[in-house]
Amino acid sequence: MLILYVFIGIVVVQLFYYLGVFSSFSFSKENENNPKRIPISVIVYARNQAEDVKRLLPNLVNQNYHDYELVLVDNASTDETLDIFKEYAQMFSNIRLCRVENNEAFWNNKKYAQTLAIKASKNEYLLFIDAEQNIDNEFWIISMASNFTFNKTIILGPSMYIKLKGFFNKIIRFDSVFSQLHSFSWTNYGAPFSYFSKNIGYKKEEFYKVNGFITHMNTRFAEQELFMNEASQSKNTTYTISKNAFVYLEPITKLNEWQTKKEEDEIVLSKLNNATRVKVRLFNTSQFLFFVFAIALLSLQIEWIITTIIIAFRYLISWIVVGKSLSKFQQKDLIWMFPILEFHRTINQVKYSTQNIFRKKTA
Repeated sequence: MLILYVFIGIVVVQLFYYLGVFSSFSFSKENENNPKRIPISVIVYARNQAEDVKRLLPNLVNQNYHDYELVLVDNASTDETLDIFKEYAQMFSNIRLCRVENNEAFWNNKKYAQTLAIKASKNEYLLFIDAEQNIDNEFWIISMASNFTFNKTIILGPSMYIKLKGFFNKIIRFDSVFSQLHSFSWTNYGAPFSYFSKNIGYKKEEFYKVNGFITHMNTRFAEQELFMNEASQSKNTTYTISKNAFVYLEPITKLNEWQTKKEEDEIVLSKLNNATRVKVRLFNTSQFLFFVFAIALLSLQIEWIITTIIIAFRYLISWIVVGKSLSKFQQKDLIWMFPILEFHRTINQVKYSTQNIFRKKTA
């Protein structure tokens, strides 16, 4: 019977996350904020991404916002990226160019390039977008900027991979929803963090308060996630899930690219503060143990009726809560595959967490 009691304890932990934490986001209503009359600088980063720039810039220059500039950051590109930037700068007066030359200390360093762009921007409120990302409407700036207030100076927005056919695409979209579900839910709880920050805005003073990216300049990725780890507080951070605030990411289509991303996610998580790591790892561990103990109890037929009822209740609650979140993130097609996608994600989280532990020991 001890194994059953342990299993019940694991399910209680799971229900704390689903009913106590995640439901605060899943069942929340989108805040109706009035449009703000604040000037915005949009930092657009690119390195050797001429085709991406051609796709993105038409949507940015046609934004329906009264006062904004585009700071186009070319990080020492060797293709036509800079030429395209220059063409747009000649056509639109609200475009500012920021050309970054390679140097020995910051060779191909995105954080260094973005730091220069932030310093070059003329406005206090900033939004960030990379060339490989995209928006599908003219209201992205206003949807993000309307969430800035006197106190709320860091804004998280939704970002999703573009939908393609196939199970692999469903895996990466489900994983990104779960990452943002953590971020947005804990923001509601007054403990904001993110390890999937692909759509973010903040006031420039927040950047300078933590000395920018200086403490993690040598980590070549996760610039916004690690910035948030230092700058975000309950009083200064909020989010939006507005349909016009979505940023869309080019989907990962190769297994090795997905493996690299998951390895980077684990590295990012290991660099976040202790409280954040505990919150995420406790959930991931409880997910894994739920499956282990459920399979063990059913295989051994230990109080199988009670076990089945507990499993069914836990699935009902998690399915409803995550289903609501999937709808908010415009991923309704994933709802009916929740059990399979959840199991797959859980196994992958354990796999990459274990790899990261052994990597540290052998480093």
